Amino acid sequence: MQTLLTRLTLIVTGVVVVVVAAYLILITAALIKANRNLEKLVGGLEAIRDNTAPLAPDLGAINGAATTLRDKLMSVDQHLQNIIQLARG
Repeated sequence: MQTLLTRLTLIVTGVVVVVVAAYLILITAALIKANRNLEKLVGGLEAIRDNTAPLAPDLGAINGAATTLRDKLMSVDQHLQNIIQLARG
C-alpha cells in the first residue's frame, strides 16, 4: 500500500511539474512575441519622431493660422445664424 501511494505521489508530482513547465514555456513564448512586437512599435514611433521633427518650427505658424481661420469661420457662422433669424421673421 505504501509503495502504491509513493508511486501515485510521484506520478502526480511529475504531472504537476510537467504542467507548470508547459505553462512557463507558453508564457515565455508569449513574452518573446510581445517583445518583438514592442521592438517594431518602438521602431515605428522613432521613425515618426524623426520624420516629423522638421515640422516643429512651422507648427506655431500653422496653429496660429488655424486659430485665425477658426475665429473667422465662427464669425461667419454667427452672421449666417443672424440672417436665418431675420429671414424667419
